Amino acid sequence: MKRLTLLLQMTLISACTTAPKETHYTTSQQATETYFDQIKDQAHFLREFLWAMPKGGDIHHHALGAIWAEDYLKIAIEKDFLINPHTFQLYATESVAKAHNDSNVLNINQYLSESPVGRDLIIDSWSMRNHKVDSVKGRDHFFNSFQKFEEAMSGNEVELLSKLCKTAAAENIQYLETMVGIPSIMKQVADLTQGKEWNPGISVKDHLAEWFDYLEQKGVDAWADYNAEVMDHWMQNINTHGITLSFQTVGMRIIPDQAVIFSHLMLAFKTALLSDHVVGVNFVAPEDDAISIENYSTHMAMFRFLKSKYPEVSLTLHAGELNDTNQPINGHIHQAVSVAGASRIGHGFDIMQQDDPQKTLELMRLKGVAVEVNIETNQVILESDSATHPLKAYLASEVPVCISSDDPGILRSDLTNQYQLALQYLPELSYQDIKKLVFNSIEYSFLNQGKKNEVRLGLTEAFQKFEFQIMTKNKGALEHQALL
Repeated sequence: MKRLTLLLQMTLISACTTAPKETHYTTSQQATETYFDQIKDQAHFLREFLWAMPKGGDIHHHALGAIWAEDYLKIAIEKDFLINPHTFQLYATESVAKAHNDSNVLNINQYLSESPVGRDLIIDSWSMRNHKVDSVKGRDHFFNSFQKFEEAMSGNEVELLSKLCKTAAAENIQYLETMVGIPSIMKQVADLTQGKEWNPGISVKDHLAEWFDYLEQKGVDAWADYNAEVMDHWMQNINTHGITLSFQTVGMRIIPDQAVIFSHLMLAFKTALLSDHVVGVNFVAPEDDAISIENYSTHMAMFRFLKSKYPEVSLTLHAGELNDTNQPINGHIHQAVSVAGASRIGHGFDIMQQDDPQKTLELMRLKGVAVEVNIETNQVILESDSATHPLKAYLASEVPVCISSDDPGILRSDLTNQYQLALQYLPELSYQDIKKLVFNSIEYSFLNQGKKNEVRLGLTEAFQKFEFQIMTKNKGALEHQALL
């Protein structure tokens, strides 16, 4: 009798904390909504729910920053790379180290054998793990990480991109749209600018037209062909683990020589035309860098010029990744949309600090320009929180919102955590709201319409399976409870 009483008490406690109270459902979606409402304030169960939930696309995603430090370290160890034991900068060979004027290097295996804490120091340097222990700002630690391990990506792209796909598939992601570049080809294209000065004079547009013709004469098309060929080769050999994978290719905004930036953007646009696997162009590196700030309008003019040449190329831009503590807010988001012609905006954090934010929000709504929200990165770089993040403003203004992971390797995080953070910021979000955000990631992806329809259908089927499993699982729990 005592055993039965104890069993009933335990069942009652469990029912009060985790089990759905509603016993009659007309659809599996309704059952899932009910369960979601009951567990959304219980972090462990919410994490479990969101991990299993289909998440559609991760469409603001840097391949270089998505790989975990341990994977780069494994490659460096296997290939006997060199490392600076103070800065943790990685080099493939001694000649590469010398080219960077770095003579303070050791064989990484020697360093690890001599330093009991070396492995942990490298991982901390190459990621945001334990970053609050030192006095370096989160923003600086984050952006300084990429160059340290970049050498381990080169030549290992197929292996590492396959790993990213495997990780995405395990998290129930259907589509990955990741940013990639080939530094060696970008360097060759940059060399084409030698011998001609960047001096726009009165008309930036005319100067860009002059540079466009010049770079074509210098052979940029051959490098674009090669760029596309290499990326196509990657795709043919990557194990996508059942997910759909596409590339964005990029320019870098912090290079002092504006002619080099333009040459990289020409390479990117032309590559997007040549490869079916490259679905768009993006712009990377810190937006608050002094060079980025000084030349922002020129950069937007470059995109406008190239978009007029290649209107079929899709464009998304990192814009509004600023706050009022680093650089003046000068309408970067509005320029990215109205001047450059971006159809998606990455981050868009400072929207409410810009001049006439409602004007920009309305422009984005009318043009169907989506914002790629990267909550965890904003926390790290911009020190944002639920009170300062503009997610609610975008949703209230009916701007399409997509939740993305950005650099999950450096963050040591995943897409699931971004949805969990969204619910921490806005607890009032319903299951239907979350589901809409998921479908937005496919609707506003750069897939062609046929492929988009195919992925959307797969996502719909994945949700049907997920919701049926939720209903079945909780129906069984309730029936078991009733029998007891």
